[in-house]
Amino acid sequence: MARRTQAERSAATREAVIEAALELLIECGWAGVTSVAVCARAGLSRGAFVHHFDGLPQLFASALERRYADLAAEAQARPRPASVADLVTQTWETITAIDFKVVIEAWLAAANDPVLRTEIGPVIERFAKLVHPDQRPGLLVDEPAQAFFLMARETMLGLSLGRATNGGPLDHEKRVLEQLLQLAHEHDTRIEREGAPT
Repeated sequence: MARRTQAERSAATREAVIEAALELLIECGWAGVTSVAVCARAGLSRGAFVHHFDGLPQLFASALERRYADLAAEAQARPRPASVADLVTQTWETITAIDFKVVIEAWLAAANDPVLRTEIGPVIERFAKLVHPDQRPGLLVDEPAQAFFLMARETMLGLSLGRATNGGPLDHEKRVLEQLLQLAHEHDTRIEREGAPT
């Protein structure tokens, strides 16, 4: 077997640090993640951490960037939604495809830490664009459909917050999602009946 190059070894070390940080974020929350804990989890020296990252804010930004890149790739691989109901379903899949506890921890920490906000703010903005209705031209064809989807998206984000703080799906989650899909089907029926505005 061929030996890995220095660049490959460096990339593997960086990935190990990022993965350790993500695991600790899920287990301990933002305040519980330190560079010492990350290095211990990754089985690496403090020097390896410092070689790849200037500090925890840069590490957190890289970890979120990696998660969001994976998420964007998964979203691109899915067929484009053909209806408002499809859009609701795919948005829920997008929101739950990553451990949303990591995202919530990032949002809350960035709100309270200016240095962290500078590092991860642009990453958070890119994620927000993934689930923004403007990314679905031709599907949310009028104001009622757009308003419904914004309400549905915020409801699903709220469910995800509940999942993150509850340690898993909520008892009422299925009922809420069924209601959202019923309303989405009503919008699909209305749009089909009225035709898309020109």
